[in-house]
Amino acid sequence: MEFTEAYKQTGPCCFSPNARYIAVAVDYRLMIRDTLSFKVLIYSPDGRCLFKYQAYESGLGVKSVSWSPCGQFLAVGSYDQMLRVLNHLTWKTFAEFMHLSTVRAPCCAAVFKEVDEPLQLDMSELCLDDDFMGGSDAPGGHFKVRYEVMEVPITFPFQKPPADKPNPKQGIGLLSWSNDSQYICTRNDSMPTALWIWDIRHLELAAILVQKDPIRAAAWDPISTRLVLCTGSSHLYMWTPSGAYCVSNPLPQFSITDLKWNSDGSCLLLKDKESFCCAAVPLLPESSDYSSDE
Repeated sequence: MEFTEAYKQTGPCCFSPNARYIAVAVDYRLMIRDTLSFKVLIYSPDGRCLFKYQAYESGLGVKSVSWSPCGQFLAVGSYDQMLRVLNHLTWKTFAEFMHLSTVRAPCCAAVFKEVDEPLQLDMSELCLDDDFMGGSDAPGGHFKVRYEVMEVPITFPFQKPPADKPNPKQGIGLLSWSNDSQYICTRNDSMPTALWIWDIRHLELAAILVQKDPIRAAAWDPISTRLVLCTGSSHLYMWTPSGAYCVSNPLPQFSITDLKWNSDGSCLLLKDKESFCCAAVPLLPESSDYSSDE
């Protein structure tokens, strides 16, 4: 497949699940206005351009593109902090979701915030030497993490990228569909500690997970509606429509920087900077409680 000379650089490119279409994000330079414009091009495998989509004409545009597993929807994340979803029949936008730094009512989404909780240890009857007591105040030694349900309005930490540097950390840099194509999770790189979960069936925000550290990776269970994410800490964080959970990794000095599911959803591959491990993942119990300890 050959592109015309007007297209100087190819961005995200992916096949639809049924292999009928190819989505290509392309940017080209308009010499008259000296600005960058971005398009999403829909191609058939034989090279025919079926549709060209452009949300706006000036400024940075497409940053991420992802097909839904059912092949009916194409999600497009942009530098303008918007998630747009196109249908595969007319290639028109049927949903637009904005990532605001402050979420206010009447938003009905559940907002889960990661918090530290001191462990309640009764040491009154223990005989401890001075060396042990001296090291007991080490950071994180007597804490666990859990999610706390927050009320709206809530404001998320926002990082404004410098205007004089290339590849600004803004816009939708992480984009992933659930296995049933009902949910899609996103991360706005200007607010790297927040993960947004959108309900495509009801066209609304379902939940927001607010972490202490920037989100490194997020992956959906290939079998059930379950999302797992990591932040470079020793914990895993899980979300289902029933609630959110914090899970501690028992391995010492193991910081989870990336993760992958196996094909049947029974195991997770967890990666540190210099090592990896495999974790068996049981089915989560059904619950309507939106706050869960680790």
